[in-house]
Amino acid sequence: MILEDIARIGLGSLTAHKLRSALNLLGIIIAVATIVAVISVVSGLNKYAADVISGLGPNTLIFTKFGIIRSREAFLDALKRKDISNDDLEAVRRLVPQARRVAGRVFSTHPVYAGGHRLADTFVLGAEYELPWMIGLELQDGRFFTENEADAARAVAVIGWDIKDELFPHEDPLGREIKVEGRPFRIIGTMAKQGSTFGQSQDRFVLMPLAAYQHAFGITRSLDIFVEVPDAASSQAVEDAVRLVLRSRRGTPFSAPDPFGIVDADALNILWKSITFSAFALVIWISSISLVVGGVAIANTMFASIVERTREIGLRKALGARRRDLHRQFLFEAVAQSFVGGVIGVLLGWLVALAVGHFSPFPARVTPFLVGTGLTVATFSGLLAGWLPAMRAARLDPIVALRED
Repeated sequence: MILEDIARIGLGSLTAHKLRSALNLLGIIIAVATIVAVISVVSGLNKYAADVISGLGPNTLIFTKFGIIRSREAFLDALKRKDISNDDLEAVRRLVPQARRVAGRVFSTHPVYAGGHRLADTFVLGAEYELPWMIGLELQDGRFFTENEADAARAVAVIGWDIKDELFPHEDPLGREIKVEGRPFRIIGTMAKQGSTFGQSQDRFVLMPLAAYQHAFGITRSLDIFVEVPDAASSQAVEDAVRLVLRSRRGTPFSAPDPFGIVDADALNILWKSITFSAFALVIWISSISLVVGGVAIANTMFASIVERTREIGLRKALGARRRDLHRQFLFEAVAQSFVGGVIGVLLGWLVALAVGHFSPFPARVTPFLVGTGLTVATFSGLLAGWLPAMRAARLDPIVALRED
């Protein structure tokens, strides 16, 4: 029996039971659509996160009271740590001369007023004058504050795009006054639009000199110390030097862990990948269950089909059909069902990826490799599901089969 005849007979059998075939496809469709959608979205998330994390700079280290928190217990332990103070910042600057730049930062949320308008919960940052250059902030208009303005605690500020758009929609904000918690600051610069990160706007902030922030709101918050190293090769040496300074100022025993956290681009990237891997593994496990359910449904249907067509099988054997012809026919039917389910699943997954890419900042997309993977998984599932039923059909005794009514 040639392949064309096998395909024609197999497809004829599938189309004769449209509802049953459609129900069999459901598990395969769900599994393949989930796999395609999840892999495309996770890939997009990883690219997006890499772009965001790269903004920190490969040669910038952040020493902070909390660091990267992975559990409730770690958070409670971090709460007990001593705040990083101005004295710690100055000690690092003085005792780690190999660092290219050292800058302090503190932040909190406050309401902001201008022109009779009010914005609640605005991100307010106090930073030293070198910080914008360390993290790659880009101006649209105006300038950043100078070293002299920072040292003198001048009440000047640089505002994000959202602040300009909502408080000064029809006028140039440069030189105008903005009030943070009722305290006036003169606007000297506006930031370029940065967009959103994971749905959170990055343009709703006010940046001011660290000394001005502490003069206005008090020295009550722990600082973050940003340290820029000359190059990647010296990163570990600079990190060790800063750790030594901070540990000695806290009297930390040699065997005790650091009483502060260290954040860099690599640490953020590792954290992000561990999160996405866990989510990816969970969804793939769920998809595998759907795939198994779909495969079992196809196998049961194939066994039922063999029972219904026992006399047909016996007649074809009596007319000269070989075992391998019958085996190929029933195997083709199983693979055809799963392949059609795979095609539909890929299309649904592709639509989900398009929706995610359109309605979110994540560049989710379906690649040819992903399409091939989805179809391969579906086809392999059908091959496994149809193998035993096909073997059973091929081994039927023609004389016994012809006796069936």
